[in-house]
Amino acid sequence: MSFFPGSYDENRAMGEFQEKEFGKYFEYRISDGTAEGQGDWGIKHGFTHEIAICDGSVRFANVKKTVVYVCVDSDEDGNPIVEKWNIKNHRIWER
Repeated sequence: MSFFPGSYDENRAMGEFQEKEFGKYFEYRISDGTAEGQGDWGIKHGFTHEIAICDGSVRFANVKKTVVYVCVDSDEDGNPIVEKWNIKNHRIWER
């Protein structure tokens, strides 16, 4: 599973999901425009969430009930390249 660093209260994670094809779990949170090394690029391109990646980075995304639209890269003009992931076991945590 990919976790955000820090404690539950520090990392602001709001939920988790399991990607269907490979079965990996990911935490996610609301993007606040402070992603390390990426700033508010995701928000400027319409992504409302950040997904924790195993290497400690984040990917910008829009998490829905059964799918996630994930920014996996950007083209030479800086526009996002998006993949659609089917998900299951989507849980939103109460804060």
